[in-house]
Amino acid sequence: MDVQPNAGDLDEQATAVIARWNPAGARSLAGDPGEQKFEPVHVVGPPRSGKTALIETLRDRATVGAIEFAEGPPERTQTPVVVLVVVDAAAAMGREELDLLEQVGQQAARVVFALTKTDVHHDWSAVLGRNRRVLSDHAPAYAEAPIHPVSVTGESDVEKLLAALVEEAGQMTSRPCSTVDVVEQTRQMIVTTADSMRANDPAALLRTERTELLTQRDGRRAERVARLRSEGQLAKVELLHEVAAWSRTAGVAARTEIAQADNKDLAAYPERLADTVRGAGRAIGDRAEMRLTEMSSRLGVERSVDPHTGQPYPVVEMPDDPEPRHRGLEDRMTILIGASAGLGVGRLVVSPLSMVPALDIATIPVTLLLGALAAWWLTRARAHVAERAHLRQWAADALVHVRAQFDQFVMARLVDAEAAAGEQILNQSRAHALDVDERVAAIDAEIRRTSRRRSGQLAACDRDLAALDAAVGHTEAASPEPNGGPLRLIT
Repeated sequence: MDVQPNAGDLDEQATAVIARWNPAGARSLAGDPGEQKFEPVHVVGPPRSGKTALIETLRDRATVGAIEFAEGPPERTQTPVVVLVVVDAAAAMGREELDLLEQVGQQAARVVFALTKTDVHHDWSAVLGRNRRVLSDHAPAYAEAPIHPVSVTGESDVEKLLAALVEEAGQMTSRPCSTVDVVEQTRQMIVTTADSMRANDPAALLRTERTELLTQRDGRRAERVARLRSEGQLAKVELLHEVAAWSRTAGVAARTEIAQADNKDLAAYPERLADTVRGAGRAIGDRAEMRLTEMSSRLGVERSVDPHTGQPYPVVEMPDDPEPRHRGLEDRMTILIGASAGLGVGRLVVSPLSMVPALDIATIPVTLLLGALAAWWLTRARAHVAERAHLRQWAADALVHVRAQFDQFVMARLVDAEAAAGEQILNQSRAHALDVDERVAAIDAEIRRTSRRRSGQLAACDRDLAALDAAVGHTEAASPEPNGGPLRLIT
């Protein structure tokens, strides 16, 4: 005659461990009359399939004590149980799901499928049809297996799935569990939990984050400073090239205008050149500001101008107006050549009158008058050409002087912008370093708390295992220790 063991076979400490880890096993040992005992439904599924959320929802909806849910595949030593396979509605079942099905198939008396996230994927019905074909091709035994489309937000779907699981579990009456079986189940739960805690260290992500933060503690200051230098050189080349291009264009325009100017235009040209230079200064100032603002934007700093040193436009000092041209040897030679040429032209003009004896005397004053007029015109033309050459030389020198001032303005603005950007980069780096230090300190504190909590949990697992082993003599029967000592969890 078989005797049903109960909780009295164990000491108080082992009984408390079983009640805490394996409530169903504790109820089985208690042997409450009239209580229907079900093996727990094991829920499996690939990562990110919604398995954990579904388990929590099922536990909340299930009646207390009616049915239990265990996450993970059943043990090989366990009696056949109901297995709930959770698959995602994003895509049809693949190799990962089929491999998982093969793993749990040996211990599963009945397999129920749940298609989750139907509220997210609207084409879940097509995925459901493909899953049925995949199961039928994979194993004919699963061709008629129920597939329940559920959503954690849909109450009716979850209730239907829960009812189906209760019905499936109700068709499998659990066999009476001996004390050794319950202790072994509980012990396996503790070992699995401890192994999972060792394999999934929550502080690993914190350590990775800490390493990444310390790697970029200075906010990439060295890279930003190097980029500041390259951006500054590029801006310098562009702005100085624009100043040189304007200088060449202004020189060509000055030569063309002077070549076509009369005496009145020549006298007013210095003022017109000054107006042109002032307009060019405003254009270059605007272009420099736009280019330096663009550079600051690329560097991730704000554009700022020192009101004491930064001028929005260049203050150009034009050279003095050209001095009066001094008459030299060329002018005297022009007078002589003009008089000689004028006398020759005059004699040529009055030569027909010299044929008349009465008019021979009159040709002399006419010849002198024509010679004087020719000499005057030639001298005046030579003076005008000399004035143009004199003004052209002055304009060229003035443009060289203006270009030097534009270059100085551009370089001053560029140096000011680089200094301001460098100071902001340094300040941002210091602020970033302070933020990183604060975050690293918080991570260190969290790592210490997590490590202490994890160590405490592992120590609790050790104590519970020791309590169970001491209760049923499990240690002496199968101890991996060389000296036959108690089984210890390495923490």
